[in-house]
Amino acid sequence: MSKVTAKYQITIPVTVRKEMGIVPGTDVDIRKKGQKYVLVVNPIETIKKKWRGKFKGKPTTMEYMDEVRGKVN
Repeated sequence: MSKVTAKYQITIPVTVRKEMGIVPGTDVDIRKKGQKYVLVVNPIETIKKKWRGKFKGKPTTMEYMDEVRGKVN
């Protein structure tokens, strides 16, 4: 069990850090799932993996902007 410090920080136990691959600099998030809170490691990478490949064959942002605004030389 971890205690909250005066600065509202907690220490993640060694076994959890090793199991989840948490090292200094790792991005983590805390999310509510039902009645519990869950620690999510590297949430940005999780989002990237979820959306990776979803827009293959679609126009890039610049191509879309050229289409909407007209090509700027």
